[in-house]
Amino acid sequence: MEVEVKEKSPNEIHIYVKGETYTLLVPIAEELNSMDDVEFAGYDVPHPLKEEGILYLRVREGKDPRSILKEAVSKIIEEYEDLEKSFKEELDAFLSGG
Repeated sequence: MEVEVKEKSPNEIHIYVKGETYTLLVPIAEELNSMDDVEFAGYDVPHPLKEEGILYLRVREGKDPRSILKEAVSKIIEEYEDLEKSFKEELDAFLSGG
């Protein structure tokens, strides 16, 4: 996966992602949109046959879009780690007959 960040203004960035589409962009955009300092987060997959997407992020005046993005990605990683742990525990209990 390749990621290229382009800043359009101090409170807005566009991130071009090669090698990923909806699987990565949807949860990031959803997490960003749940944050108070985010004015807008969305994504676009310009061509359905190419694994490329663009994430758009605009934050409130005075906020740093890169910091907000890092915070959102950290939250997603934590959620997926919790999911992985729960899944493994449930699978182990199922396989051991409990």
